[in-house]
Amino acid sequence: MSRPRLLFVLALLVATAAVGHAAVTPRSAPVPPNLAALPYVVGGWAGADAPPLDAETTRILAADDLVNRTYRGADGTPIGLYVAYYAAQRPGVSIHSPLHCLPGTGWEALDVSERPLANDRPGTMRRVIVRKGQQLALVFYWYALHGRMISGEIMSKLTLLADGVRLHRNDAALVRIVVPIGASVSIADRQGLAFARDVAPEIAYSLK
Repeated sequence: MSRPRLLFVLALLVATAAVGHAAVTPRSAPVPPNLAALPYVVGGWAGADAPPLDAETTRILAADDLVNRTYRGADGTPIGLYVAYYAAQRPGVSIHSPLHCLPGTGWEALDVSERPLANDRPGTMRRVIVRKGQQLALVFYWYALHGRMISGEIMSKLTLLADGVRLHRNDAALVRIVVPIGASVSIADRQGLAFARDVAPEIAYSLK
């Protein structure tokens, strides 16, 4: 393992441990979201439920609520939306970073960067080009933390630690969008960004 990657993993482990040991007894328990109430029609996109996850995957994820759907726009391109909510993160039960999960399912990250949701709106996303055999896809993801949209793993852990002390809450959600890369990366990029801008307010409303 390279030194930068080792330092990243160590920092992430420290932040995760700190979150797990923070005082998070809530003053008042957060209202659980109802992710199933996310609209199936968002902007110009129409959604349908994806096949259910298998029992082992569901057990490993250990999410308290999740949505797994496929949305399609006017050109029919399937865009995957996955949202997993955790009411209380603790050692052994926490959000799984896509940067760690994707290699485990055979996807190789070719390029990792960050992208603002929009110039006039707060929030950033991770943007990852991935490959599996001959398949290419574009992944956008972020961590939804009490009204914030945070792209980085370490920053999300530190923010969650601060909120545990300040708000006595450590609930959070992972939002992941997957767009297949067909004719070009730029087309997939535009599609994914347009969908993210349409669906992000709906997700934020469900998780507030």
